[in-house]
Amino acid sequence: MTTYTSAVRLRHLGALAALTSVLLSACGGSGGSSEPTAPPPPSAPPAPATALSLLAGNTDAAGNQDGAALTVARLSTYLGGMAVASSGEVVFLDSGNNQVRKLSADRTQVTTLAGDGDREVFNLPSHHADGTGTAAQFHRPMGVAVDEAGNTYVADTDNHLVRKITAAGVVTTLAGKVGVCGNEDGTGNAASFCRPTGIAVDKAGNVYVSEITQSPTQIVANPIRKIAPTGAVTTLTSKASQYPSTVFISGPVTEIYRPVFLAVDANGVLHAADPNDHVIRRYAASGQATTVSGVAAAQNSGNADGPASAAKFGDLKAIGFDAANRLFVLDWYATPSIRQIGSDGSVTTLVRATDCNVGNDGRGAGPGTLCSADQMAVTAGGQFLVAETGSSNNGVGMRTVRYAQLRQYTPQGNSTAVAGIPSAEGANDGQGNTARFDMPGSIALNPAGTLYVRDEGNATIRTVQTDGLVRTLGKPGGHCTAITGVASQIPSRYLGPLATDGAGNLYTMDSARIYKTANCNTVLLADLAPWLDKVPTAFLGVASGMTADTAGNVYVSSLKGAIFKIDTKGEITLFAGTLGTVGHVDGQGAAAQFSALGHMTADAAGNLYVVDGLYHDTNKVGPTIRKITPSGMVTTLAGNATAAPAYADGPADAARFHVQRGASWPAQSASLAVDSKGNVYVTDPFASVVRKIGTDGKVSTFAGQAWKHGFAAGDLPGMLDRPSGIAVRGSMMYLSVPNAVVQAQLP
Repeated sequence: MTTYTSAVRLRHLGALAALTSVLLSACGGSGGSSEPTAPPPPSAPPAPATALSLLAGNTDAAGNQDGAALTVARLSTYLGGMAVASSGEVVFLDSGNNQVRKLSADRTQVTTLAGDGDREVFNLPSHHADGTGTAAQFHRPMGVAVDEAGNTYVADTDNHLVRKITAAGVVTTLAGKVGVCGNEDGTGNAASFCRPTGIAVDKAGNVYVSEITQSPTQIVANPIRKIAPTGAVTTLTSKASQYPSTVFISGPVTEIYRPVFLAVDANGVLHAADPNDHVIRRYAASGQATTVSGVAAAQNSGNADGPASAAKFGDLKAIGFDAANRLFVLDWYATPSIRQIGSDGSVTTLVRATDCNVGNDGRGAGPGTLCSADQMAVTAGGQFLVAETGSSNNGVGMRTVRYAQLRQYTPQGNSTAVAGIPSAEGANDGQGNTARFDMPGSIALNPAGTLYVRDEGNATIRTVQTDGLVRTLGKPGGHCTAITGVASQIPSRYLGPLATDGAGNLYTMDSARIYKTANCNTVLLADLAPWLDKVPTAFLGVASGMTADTAGNVYVSSLKGAIFKIDTKGEITLFAGTLGTVGHVDGQGAAAQFSALGHMTADAAGNLYVVDGLYHDTNKVGPTIRKITPSGMVTTLAGNATAAPAYADGPADAARFHVQRGASWPAQSASLAVDSKGNVYVTDPFASVVRKIGTDGKVSTFAGQAWKHGFAAGDLPGMLDRPSGIAVRGSMMYLSVPNAVVQAQLP
């Protein structure tokens, strides 16, 4: 079972559950009845105590943040190995953030021991640097062990290295060649490893390492290597597993060796949990293996307790000893379990997960059920620290629940959260942090100060007042409880970006159809399908961005290289670009060329700003921000069309952008807003920052810290997690982030 989803990748539109009147109940006015009423007088935006603060909802549980273990700290949804130091501190690998982190002995604080926190490096051949604390770099580390002196040893898996970290956080490379997969013995960087995963250290300072797959020249069935305190690497056993696991990889059946996990007992004897052979082994100093429990066989997986020769194991995940030298394993067979191995090899299951397929919300069981446990460490007192992470699907093709917690289990199965915040998605209306969202996306502001939010996971449109009151359009207590017009006829295949005009009318998009809602009455304003469908391209025939000017003209961008103008009568004209022509050319109207366009915004003077360069891998046009005047003149505001997506501030032509998260649909792409001074703000959900393009063309980072994920209120830049939608009114900026809407005070 895989409990981690590395990135949100909406590779296609995905069918949303049919929208009912909720989707189409958007209107520019407010009131709790079917009749339109005058909007309430706009309330002045509150002056937050800090520059960055939560407006409504509850920010996503996963991320990258140190602090109070149960109220502030955030972890990635990809956690690696764990180890309990003699001091009682828990050292664990936040693999998704490429960091080594610590939980204090009193279980109150999470800190970062080492690692820069850059999580977007998995496709690189290496991400390596020695140094102190956050100056060091790791590449998806998977295994960790701590010696009695407080030194930490890390199996730096994708760097193919073994690293050492002192108690002060000084990181050095103990052995291995950076970025080289091999199996050479030798000393220090003369030796090589291939995806080291399991790791253990004995009292003499010898480090034992298991590896995953193969060298460039030969299959190596999970060798176990020994690193002496001098850094000399020898092969303890070249074949820890006899039987590979049969798995599906991109269709065909493939045999692979899964990682073997290691632990050293109180007498210095090495033990291994082998998920391939489904056995527990011990190793003599010579490397001679003895089976402690289970019977090695290709098809011998199961969950049977009993004597050593009758016991069966599944996909073993972790192994550890307590202070009394009792042996425990984390095992997966259908559901995870924590099992004890007696001195005679007999097996007793202590804790077993149940009902893992269905949770209270119908989306799968969450933390506290053991269902998502992938890592385990044993405390001296015989309790079990377990990493529980998950990312599930909300049933409409979108990631919704993300959680990452460390929990402590007793042998009786009782659990307590010790670090990390549980997920808090939902659909509840309410005030401030009592309200709940599920993947809020595009946002728009009307002149009265009402913020409209496209709640993607709930397939609804929500309103947020400046005091943080959240209501759902079309629901009791919300705006427009009854809708007239064509609202109920709108197909709900895709709920696109939102826009408002100077009169407070709300515009919604479904595929290529643009709807206008005024006074709780929805009409079909225009259908772009006849234009888009006649141009065959690799992209879907949908519109991708939308904005409106103060006069009520609507502008729509498309993935097919053009911008349309829809006047107040619904008349459609091609405003800029040429349908089906991919390129990057500034110029007047149809002479200009765009790539795959994304979100748009407009300033008070009627200038348009649009994200260009989505799907760089297909079009080979780099991400840029384009500007279009009311007369249709197109210029490049910032970015370089000849450069690949990247993150770089600086002068306009030197700046680089990530305008799209992976291969996702524009819901996870950059959005734009412009303030009264003419500064343009661009969200970057990939790097978790908001960029500012000043009136001088210079690009800077306004909010968030690149590659750091989570939410930290306070003085800017603070910390953000994948900001998506953005809107600006007066001196306030509003941002949608996973499960919440946050606000930032503009300078």
